[in-house]
Amino acid sequence: MRDEPNSAPRTLRVHPSTEFADTLRKEITDGTWAPGTVRRSGELARRFGTTPHVISKTVQQLRDEGLVATRAGGGGGVTPCGTTPSKWQERAHRDDIADTIRKRISDGTYPVGELLPSITALSKEFGVARSTISLALKPLKDGGIILTNAGPTAHYGTVVAQRIPSEAPPQPDAGHADTDRGQAPEIDRERGAVPCLTTQHRPGSLTSRI
Repeated sequence: MRDEPNSAPRTLRVHPSTEFADTLRKEITDGTWAPGTVRRSGELARRFGTTPHVISKTVQQLRDEGLVATRAGGGGGVTPCGTTPSKWQERAHRDDIADTIRKRISDGTYPVGELLPSITALSKEFGVARSTISLALKPLKDGGIILTNAGPTAHYGTVVAQRIPSEAPPQPDAGHADTDRGQAPEIDRERGAVPCLTTQHRPGSLTSRI
């Protein structure tokens, strides 16, 4: 059926993710959502009564503008740019400690069959709580790299059960060496975090909206 000559033009519907992004953008600019305050995707989905997919598109818009940072694709939370949440700092510190211990096992600093330094000693070395050391060691225990001796004939403590092979640095692919250049934002693939963009690189930045 053809439209009548005098009928009003149809109005294109705005995608819900754009509407939600507008709401969150306002909260960021007026300080309602302060930097360092983490909101999870599930929390946002319940608030707006929508699906995780729509929230993912909402967060992507804000992230492309350089207004928010995410961790683990948003599953670890979303925060306005400006201050790194303490929980993210603690997690990064745990990961760094685990990487250091893993490298020491790999290069033989901690030989197979020998006890690791105690949790107390490691907590003093790295300047963190004992619980942080325990959490850093957990992936190594789960992977069978280290184990806890508690038997009557064994020295109590954490022993290196197997050596981790040294990892050779990846060789650049000459045919694809430049394929990733110029892309933003750069993703920390190991930590799963997407950093904030600087203002001059924000597509559709806030300054263009004011």
